[in-house]
Amino acid sequence: MTTVTVLIILGVLLLVAEIVILPGIGFAGIAGGAAIITGIILAYNISTVTGHITVFATIVLCIIAMYFSLRAKTWQRLSLNKSIDSTVDISPSLKNIRIGDEGIAITRLSPTGKVRINNLDVEARSILDFIEHNAKIVVLNFEDSKVIVKKID
Repeated sequence: MTTVTVLIILGVLLLVAEIVILPGIGFAGIAGGAAIITGIILAYNISTVTGHITVFATIVLCIIAMYFSLRAKTWQRLSLNKSIDSTVDISPSLKNIRIGDEGIAITRLSPTGKVRINNLDVEARSILDFIEHNAKIVVLNFEDSKVIVKKID
């Protein structure tokens, strides 16, 4: 009877994991279903009454497990409750970077990277070619939050 109980509980846990954590028809769902069916077959081998009781208990156990695993409060205790309070980088033009300003490449631009213009580090993109680290650059334009630059020869 211990084997039957272990198989049923293991099967229910695997089915809950399949439904809640690993959605789809995968290993956990197939193994859980096989464990439950094997447990019920073993219970019917003991006696018919034991088999009927096992089927009823398995159905009740599945309902209880699904109820507790699908409740919102169950997952709120396990989830991260921090809020993100960061902001998106503002436009380079709002940082007093103007077309024609010069600076240096902090990283290699291939074609994007970081540049330092007016003592500010910003994302930049080269439109003509790759720009090596520490190369002098000039601002050509702005695109979203990136500065469009080219290498000064």
